[in-house]
Order: sequence, then structure tokens, then C-alpha cells
Amino acid sequence: MKTIALITYGRSLMALTMAESVHPIVDRVVGLDTIGLTALSFSKYCDETRTVCEPSEGRKYAKDIAAICEEFPDATVLVMPGFEDMETLARHRSELPSNARLAAPEERSIEQVTPKHHFAKLVKEHDINAPRTELFETEEEARNGPDMDFPVLMKPSRGAGGRGISKVQDKKAYEAYLKQRGDQYPLLAQSLETGEDYCVSALAHNSEVLVLSAYTNLENQPREAGAGVVRETVSTEAFEDDIRKIAKATGWTGVFETDFMWSGDPADTPVVIEVNARFWAGLRHSTLSGVDYARLLAELTLYGELKSEPGMPEIGYRSQVPLAWIPSAVDGAFSESEYANQLSESWDRLKNADGFSLKNFGRFITSLSDAKAAKEALEDVTHRVMDRSALDVDLLAKDDPAAALGALFIVSHLMKFGELPPEVSFDSMSS
Repeated sequence: MKTIALITYGRSLMALTMAESVHPIVDRVVGLDTIGLTALSFSKYCDETRTVCEPSEGRKYAKDIAAICEEFPDATVLVMPGFEDMETLARHRSELPSNARLAAPEERSIEQVTPKHHFAKLVKEHDINAPRTELFETEEEARNGPDMDFPVLMKPSRGAGGRGISKVQDKKAYEAYLKQRGDQYPLLAQSLETGEDYCVSALAHNSEVLVLSAYTNLENQPREAGAGVVRETVSTEAFEDDIRKIAKATGWTGVFETDFMWSGDPADTPVVIEVNARFWAGLRHSTLSGVDYARLLAELTLYGELKSEPGMPEIGYRSQVPLAWIPSAVDGAFSESEYANQLSESWDRLKNADGFSLKNFGRFITSLSDAKAAKEALEDVTHRVMDRSALDVDLLAKDDPAAALGALFIVSHLMKFGELPPEVSFDSMSS
């Protein structure tokens, strides 16, 4: 029987890594997203792409994916959620047809770690090392402020990628944060721990951890509260006890990522900041450093066991994610095309900015006022990027350079919804 892999959130670099990982063990890879022009749509590891509704539509989103599964009645369909929709699909697993195999933990497991205030209860019950945390379920509860000294870390119970998280220095800053958040509750106040962030990734089966690895961000972009762009693999020894407690307490099967704060001193104890029931931004780093989580998860989902060796992470392995890959990929096209003459000022401002970011790129994309002209520019970019010999292996596969064009999903989103996608328009609230 043939196996078809459906990979969601096709705009992301995580989806690219997932497609590259599962491509050798399936017969066809189909990329899914709410928009076109995604990274997967340009990747050699993806055979076709489809559009579906927004994951926020819950049951309808699951039914859209179910309908695609039903197009392959004589195949086993591996559904691999690329990001936060792992939780959504786990909740609506019953909507999927009998030929579908969902690579996600059970809903009852996920509900113990997300939203964040659920996890706050779990750590107390199972003696997991975590910062002191207070939960405010209503505005009235939050009004008096946390019963701990400032500064504190404030975070919404739901959200990924640092959205809504802020370090507040004093009562005045706390009141400003509440005003900015409006009626978005529950909120959590967390004691501010010293040390560095550590990302610990794991794959578990029936409560038992099969493999885990860890990395720390040596450099972020932007420097304050930004995504990691220089990562280093480190030993998991300091984190293993808590990771195993989490897997056992939740009955976990699948992947999860846990954020720790730690000084790096063996005499100190790392503390768990949060658990994410999804793949993580540094998935490619984890894969390159020795553990192919996407392939292992696919095998576990399809066969109920691992067919490959789990692998051992290479301690000390470093990777770099050059955020300037977007202008380097499209610079030649825009600088020499007629369309670029209309945009020269904004393009030059983007190229010469002090540090490249998706937000800057988003500002440039807002200059696209003519769909026909944008299409011409895209065709020119495609031609030029296909001629590139390679991109940094820590961002994309060396033999898959055209996937760089996935940055233009921003154009697709703008044309479909009339606004920038959240990946670009998000303003960090961290201070």
C-alpha cells in the first residue's frame, strides 16, 4: 500500500525539514497551507500543494484535511502537523478517515501542558522544577498584581513564538501591560529566572522517552526576544529527569519541546519555562546535529515503532541561520527588473537596514500594489534563484535552493487577505 504524507504549515522552514526527512519513506509528499507561494511549494521534496482553511476554524480545518485524505482511498495517509495545529488536529482526530495516521499526541496528553496555566498545575503535582507562577483568570484577579517582587515575566496562557510575553520591571509597567492585553485572560506571572534559554526536544512513546536532544541560542535576531540564529547542541543530562517526568505524567506519544532556563552551572538546577506540543523553530538544527525527529515521528506513527536508529546528538554542533537569505535570494531580480524601479527606495532601505528581519521584508511587501507586476517580479526571482549553487545548509538543504522563494508567501497572504501574515506583522512586547 502506498503512503502519502500531508505536511501542514508549508510556509515554514520546519515544513521544509519535515518534507526532506519523510520523503525517502513515503510515495508522495503534499504540502498544505492557507495560502500559496509557500516554501514547500518550491521545494524538490514536495510533489504538490493544496490550500485549506485556517487552523483556527478547528473542526472545519480537520474536515478540509480529511477530504484530502479521502482522495487517496487506497493509500495510508500520514498527516504531519507543522506547528500549533498539532493541538487542533489532535482535538478533532475523529474527523479524519480510517486511512489517516495523525502524527500528534493524544488530546488528553496535550491538555495537561497547554494552555500554559494547565502546565503550571502539572509541575506542582509532579515535582517538576519550574519558576514560581501565579495565575490570573480574570481582570479582577490581576488588578492587584503578582504576589512576588518585580521584575516578573508576564505571559498569556495561549500563544507561541513569544507572542504577548513581556518582562515587566515595576508596578507601572505591569499596569501598562494589563491595559495593552485588554481582556485576554488567563494571564500568568512568573518569577524571573537567571541564566540562558535552553531548548530541549524529545520523542516519546507511551510515556517513555525514546530520544532527546538540547540546544541553546548563542545569538538571537533581534537581539532582545528574537528567534535564535546561532545555535549550539549541548548535553541533555541536566534536563533528563524533568523531561521524563513530563512524558510519564502526560502519557505522551509523539514529539514535544520544552523551554528551560539554566545558568549552565552543574551545581544549579534548570527550571522548566513551558512545554510546546509541536515541532520547534530549530528543527533543522536538531536534525543536522544527529536526531531526525520528523522521520522518527513518521515511523512511530506509521508502524508503532522506530525503524531507524534514534541517533545521538553531536554535542558542540553549531548552526547559523542567516536571516539575510531573503534579500540575497531576490536582490538580483528586484535590482535589475523594471518593477524594481517603482520600488527602489523601499528596496534599498530594506537592504541597508541594520539587521534583516521578516518585519522589514513585510514593510517592503506592502509596496506591492500591482498583482501583475508582482507576478513578473516573482518569475524573475524564480529564474535567478534556480541558478544559485547553494544556500546555507543550516537554513535549507543545499540541493533545494528554490525553496528560498517561500519567503514570497507574504505576497500570497497579502493578496488573499489584504494584510500581512502574523509571522511578519507581529510586534514583540518584550522589553
